[in-house]
Amino acid sequence: MVASTNSKITRVQPVFGWLKANGGQGWPATLVQLANGVAPLSTCGPVISVDLDHEFELSATPARLAWMIRNVDRLAPQDGRQWRILRKRVADRKAVQNALALLDAGVVRGVPRSLLLEGRTHADCLIECQTAFIWIEGKRFDWLSASTKWDVARDQLARNLEAVWSIARSAGKDYRLLICHEHALKHHEVLLVDGYRGGTWTGGWPHLTDDLRREFASRIGTVTWGAIAGEWPDLQKLPELHDLARGTEE
Repeated sequence: MVASTNSKITRVQPVFGWLKANGGQGWPATLVQLANGVAPLSTCGPVISVDLDHEFELSATPARLAWMIRNVDRLAPQDGRQWRILRKRVADRKAVQNALALLDAGVVRGVPRSLLLEGRTHADCLIECQTAFIWIEGKRFDWLSASTKWDVARDQLARNLEAVWSIARSAGKDYRLLICHEHALKHHEVLLVDGYRGGTWTGGWPHLTDDLRREFASRIGTVTWGAIAGEWPDLQKLPELHDLARGTEE
C-alpha cells in the first residue's frame, strides 16, 4: 500500500491534534512567533477551539461577490472558452440588481446560485483563541491555488486571508494566516506572498481599500513543519511524522 501524502492527514491533523492536547495555553502565540513575515501576537488568550476534524468552510464576502458581478467584463475564467457561460450567468438584469442590493447590504443568503461567482473557501485548521483567530493553510506536496474558476487572478492566499479577517471582524478579534509547508515554496507562491506583503500585487483583492490591503500585508506568515517540530520535539515521535523533512528552508 502506498503511504498517504495528503497534507491534511499526514501533517495538519497529527500536528495540530497534538498541540491541542499537549501544547498548553500559549502554543498559538508561540506558533505565530515561529512564522516568518507576520506581525507577532503578544498573547492570544486561552484557546477556545481548534476546528480540525473537518475543513471549516466560508463563503466569499458580500463585497467580493458584488465586485465580481459589477466587473464581470473584466474577469478572465480559467478556461477562456467559458466566457460565454459567464456572460449568460449575469444576463438577467433584474436578478442582478436584486442580488447587488442584497450583497451591498452585506447579505449572501437569497442571492441566486448562478450569481455567486466564487465558491466557499476552506481552512485546513481554524484556531480560535480569546483574542485572535489563526487560519492554517497546510501544504506538503501541494501548493497554493493560483486562481478560481471565474477569475485567474483570485488566488487561495487572498481568499483565505479575507476569510479569516471577516470571521475576526465579526467577533472583534485579531487574526493571522499561516502557511505551514514542508519544502521550499513554489515560484508562484513566493511571488504571491512577497507581492501581497510588499503591496506590489493586488490581483486577489481589487475590491479592498488600500488601508485594508496594508493591514492584510502584516497578517501573512510562513513556517515549515520542520520548524514546528523543532519547537515541540515530541511531535517528532508521532508516526505520521516519521518522514518529516528536517530542513527549515523558507
